[in-house]
Amino acid sequence: MHDVNEVGPNIKKPLFTLQKSINKPVRVRLKNSEEYRGSMVNIDPYMNVFLDDAVEYDDKGSMVTNYGQVVIRGNNVLFVILEEALKA
Repeated sequence: MHDVNEVGPNIKKPLFTLQKSINKPVRVRLKNSEEYRGSMVNIDPYMNVFLDDAVEYDDKGSMVTNYGQVVIRGNNVLFVILEEALKA
C-alpha cells in the first residue's frame, strides 16, 4: 500500500501546474459554457481564479464584454486552458 500524498515522477498536481502559470494568459471555461480570457494573477486551493484584462466570451466564441479584473468562483469552473500550452 502506498501513501496517497506520495506523487510519482510522471504525476503532476493540477493546482501546482496552474500556480506556475501565474501572470500568464489563460482561458477559463465555466459550466454554463461562458469563457473568460485574461492574465491569471492568482488561483487558490478552492480553484477561485483571479484574472486581469478579463474578456468574457459566449458559448459561440463571440466577445460579450471587457471586465478588466474578475474573480471566478472555483465551483463554476469547468476547466482552465493555459495559452502557452496551446502554442507548444
